[in-house]
Amino acid sequence: MTNFHFADLLVRIKVAYNAHVVSVKVIKTQLIIQFLYLLYKIGLIKSFYILPYESSILVYLKYKKNGLPLIHSLNLISKPSKRVY
Repeated sequence: MTNFHFADLLVRIKVAYNAHVVSVKVIKTQLIIQFLYLLYKIGLIKSFYILPYESSILVYLKYKKNGLPLIHSLNLISKPSKRVY
C-alpha cells in the first residue's frame, strides 16, 4: 500500500503546482516523510507540517519569484516487478 501512497503524493504535488496552490495535504507514511524531508533539504518545497491528530501532512509548495513552480515535472516510472520513482 505504501507505493500507492507515494504515487498519490506525486500526483497531488503535480496537480497543486499546476493550480498554483500554496499548500497541499497528503497521507502520512514514513516513506513520504523522508521524501518530503529530502525535498525540503534540497529546497524544492517551502516546508511541511505533520498534523498531530490526523494521519496527514500539510506540504507548503515553493514558487520562483515570477510565480512559476520550482518543480515543473514529476513522473512515476514503474513496472510490477520493480518500482522506480
